[in-house]
Amino acid sequence: MSRPRVESSARTGKPVAADRRWHRGVTREAITSEALRILDLEGREALTMRHLASVVGVEAASLYAHVGSKDELVDAVLDSVLDTIPLPPIGPDLRTSLADGFRAYRAALLRHPSVVLLMTERARMSGAQVRLARRSIELFEAAGLSHRAAVDGHVTLVAYVLGFLLQEVSRPAARPSAGTPPDPVMARTLATLAERTVDQRFNAGLDLILDGIGVPRTLSR
Repeated sequence: MSRPRVESSARTGKPVAADRRWHRGVTREAITSEALRILDLEGREALTMRHLASVVGVEAASLYAHVGSKDELVDAVLDSVLDTIPLPPIGPDLRTSLADGFRAYRAALLRHPSVVLLMTERARMSGAQVRLARRSIELFEAAGLSHRAAVDGHVTLVAYVLGFLLQEVSRPAARPSAGTPPDPVMARTLATLAERTVDQRFNAGLDLILDGIGVPRTLSR
């Protein structure tokens, strides 16, 4: 984008921009949205402050008026994804609410595969993460678990979802080489995996973990 035309102010004699349209619409939200679009279309390596600034149409230094650093930008992008996840209700079917919440967590991140790796590298909890974690622990406690068990259950399920997602977005399922007799155990394993969709395998894992934690399949408050 071309730079604005510069004139001298009749009052001060100092240069002023005659056309400031290039700055309009540059907000933290607009920057975050554009950063997410770059991640989705070009991948995580393409997300640099210089590239983002060129796409938005400003100098790179102008971005720092809205995000203090590249790390803060990444945090804002991750939060924008997590903020789309609805809180499951604390209702009569607490197990379904828990399962639905973690299914929504997976779905939101799966829509933005490049965000998944960034999510696993994040060392601090943001407001968006706190919102989701609080509801998860509230649901576990409403199901009768102690606070310790609720925390352990939440941490285990988050690790499960992120681990499952990493497999989904980073590599295809392994297949035996053509013409090579497959290992009989692995042959049965691959055949069994093929009987279910990825969503069904994810749900089976959720059920195994919820069973192990001790959340009944049918539960009324």
